[in-house]
Amino acid sequence: MLLLAGPEARATDNQGEYAVRGAGLVSCAVFNQSREKHDDVYLVVAAWIDGYITAANQYAPDTYDAAPFESTELFLTIAGQYCRDHPKVPVVAVLLDVMKRIWPDRLTRKSEKVPITHSGHSTRLYVEIIRRMQRKLQSAGYYKGPIDGTFSSRTIEALKAFQKSIAFKPTGFPDQATLWRLLQGKGSVHQLQG
Repeated sequence: MLLLAGPEARATDNQGEYAVRGAGLVSCAVFNQSREKHDDVYLVVAAWIDGYITAANQYAPDTYDAAPFESTELFLTIAGQYCRDHPKVPVVAVLLDVMKRIWPDRLTRKSEKVPITHSGHSTRLYVEIIRRMQRKLQSAGYYKGPIDGTFSSRTIEALKAFQKSIAFKPTGFPDQATLWRLLQGKGSVHQLQG
């Protein structure tokens, strides 16, 4: 089942082939019908995605977390957007496309996760992801503070300015759509809207 997105990290046979099992074989058309209903197939695909990422974390060299900020719901949203235009493609192809995109940004070593509560929302982010946010915001001219992995008031204000620049509601909260646009950039696999 395991085909990892990294160029050296491939668990396949000697011809590069591998077996896909379970929900990865579901077509995009079936997935999107299930997504609209939020039925069992949709939930099984979500669990399959979580299992795939966990396997990547366990078996890929130099990998602690292959999806360090991306939630299962983000993967499902991206799959739904892609599947609208590609109904015959299996879900595994969509996941592989996303994994190739995010693979270079995986965490290669453990990072502490810290709770973040702001604007009535809560999440937990790795300190390294907050540092990456700060670097991206700094290089875009929004952040003037230290790259310390602290979700400070300076980080919040910089995030608000970034959100405003991409026509998102400027909450200062690092929601999935904001993180995707900030950390994956405008050239991302699919554009998400806040």
